[in-house]
Amino acid sequence: MDSKKESNDIPDQNPRHHDQKSEQPSSPSHGQQENLVDANTLPKEEAVLTTAPDVPPRITRDHPVLLQVNLVTSTKMEKLTSQYKYEKWNFNGSVPGPFVRARVGDVVELSLTNRDESGNPHNIDCHAFLGPGGGSALTTAEEGQTKTGRFRLQFPGLYIYHCAAAPVPVHIANGMYGLMYVQPAEGDLPLVDHEYYVIQSEFYHEPPEVEENGRPSSTVEFSYPNALREEPSVVVFNGHESALTTEKPLKAGVGESVRIFFGNAGPNLTSSFHVIGSTFKKVYRDSDVLSPPGQCVQTVGVPPGDTTIVDMEMLVPGTYTLVDHAIFRLEKGAVGYLNVSGAPRPDIYEGTEPPAPCVGCKLHP
Repeated sequence: MDSKKESNDIPDQNPRHHDQKSEQPSSPSHGQQENLVDANTLPKEEAVLTTAPDVPPRITRDHPVLLQVNLVTSTKMEKLTSQYKYEKWNFNGSVPGPFVRARVGDVVELSLTNRDESGNPHNIDCHAFLGPGGGSALTTAEEGQTKTGRFRLQFPGLYIYHCAAAPVPVHIANGMYGLMYVQPAEGDLPLVDHEYYVIQSEFYHEPPEVEENGRPSSTVEFSYPNALREEPSVVVFNGHESALTTEKPLKAGVGESVRIFFGNAGPNLTSSFHVIGSTFKKVYRDSDVLSPPGQCVQTVGVPPGDTTIVDMEMLVPGTYTLVDHAIFRLEKGAVGYLNVSGAPRPDIYEGTEPPAPCVGCKLHP
């Protein structure tokens, strides 16, 4: 979802080039009065939940709320690659699960309903929740149950959430993860034209069974031995091979700014996140939104269970490719597109002949 510019923002002669010092969020105050408020007295607000690659609009209120987040677990047989379908375990019917946006001082009232007919228990371990298990012990729900916990958000940043029911690695490997962005109580990241939600993850499956007609099955099943060896069959963005290519490529225009909230659900591999043809103008490493960002960064390392936030300014039209620069992973599906429209910029990018991408190349469509 595009990030809109609110009317109460301080006017700026060039809204795409904000003074970082003036907009840098302040450090959290451990004695904030709002953190002492009884959660029962807070106004209630239902969280806006979006499906990748969309992001909810930024929060403009200046007070905490009791933020109600409702998640439902189930399983769904759906596309994993162009060849195979796979039974994914999900939150709210999608892999990755929905993006949640909140604010420091909010109390998240998280209700988890388990509709997984296989009988598996599920819960939520959110890296933004402070306390044993990140909330998992309070939210463990058996089939047909709903469990609710309340968690006051103390620190800003972008956080992974995932199922942590035993065996934890299996639940993550099958698709149970998402992102929560906690805005600072005062100030937020500079406004941009577009914000997007991208998660990298791996899937581990057995070879397809051979059917009675002698052909391989179009469905594959989870492989615990492959996962234990950390040998993924598939590495993807947003849950399946074509999620960010033919289905929902990211979009922007020349002269526009783009922010990507990027997470690595793992469960095993470290990502070397890179966008071919662009440089990250700003990088909030490990999603530290309180420190000054890195600038002019080409590739960002993101370990499993971690996140980063990157900003880009799109200057030249064309297709930009999201990859894990452990580059053989593109052959396992780790490819996404950012399509930028607009007039050519021969002052920046020009050749003596028209572009001619190599035949069969997955990086330059």
